[in-house]
Amino acid sequence: MEEKEEKGRMKIVTYNVNGLRQRIVQFGSLRNLLNSFDADIICFQETKLRRQEVTADLVMAEGYESFFSSTRTTQKGRTGYSGVITFCRVKSAFSSNEVALPLSAEEGFTGLVGNSQTSKKELSFLSEGVEEFSKDELLSVDSEGRCVITDHSHFVLFNVYGPRAVSDDTERIKFKQMFYRILQRRWESLLREGRRILVVGDLNIAPSAVDRCDAGPDFDNNEFRRWFKSMLLENGGQFCDVFRAKHPDKYDAFWTSDYCVLQLCVSMNSYIVILIPDSITFSKSGMF
Repeated sequence: MEEKEEKGRMKIVTYNVNGLRQRIVQFGSLRNLLNSFDADIICFQETKLRRQEVTADLVMAEGYESFFSSTRTTQKGRTGYSGVITFCRVKSAFSSNEVALPLSAEEGFTGLVGNSQTSKKELSFLSEGVEEFSKDELLSVDSEGRCVITDHSHFVLFNVYGPRAVSDDTERIKFKQMFYRILQRRWESLLREGRRILVVGDLNIAPSAVDRCDAGPDFDNNEFRRWFKSMLLENGGQFCDVFRAKHPDKYDAFWTSDYCVLQLCVSMNSYIVILIPDSITFSKSGMF
């Protein structure tokens, strides 16, 4: 996908790496891995890095600025398996002409990470629709390293790795409901301000049977699938599924254990969803 610019085009790549270390080993260095995409902005999901494991060779590379979120939780089975990181290609972090360098960056999307003294009342986007969630619950949403937001002035980019919840795990279903409900409120707040939003990543929601390798007869009977579809333009929402807009009938755009290499659409799905589709130019030769 390429974003229109006055002085050229911007290329954004999203990739569920299923462990950043092993991808770096494959390419010899982080810089080699990033350069292989030849992109202005590169968004990775499922880095599988705990905060104490983050070292310079994993998140820093010459010619790029990085913005990352790693799991903060100590809950058994929830450490070191998620994580997202956004790399922005730059010539100089001190130049005002860097197209990809964001004006600001934020870990998580509740506004509470790193601001433990901030009250819910100070966060305007949380003023409606999430009153039933406590501050501790809001903090838990951002504790697993699932989102980085970068504000590039002409658009706000969300790099998201959505939580997975199997049908019999009521605790994780509740967490996933809370995660997307609060995230939607953040999007709606930005839309009210007239901002353009790009959401990239692995949402762990396959909206259609074509997006899943093993869709069964009850595939459509899923609340998260219905929620995703309700956000799209064709159903009265404000977002466009860019991948499906360009490849409406492509079937094998997902990852299964039979694949040796993770494809662009991975872990059931990895979508780019954007606002205002007529502001985007699809690349005929790019990854999409």
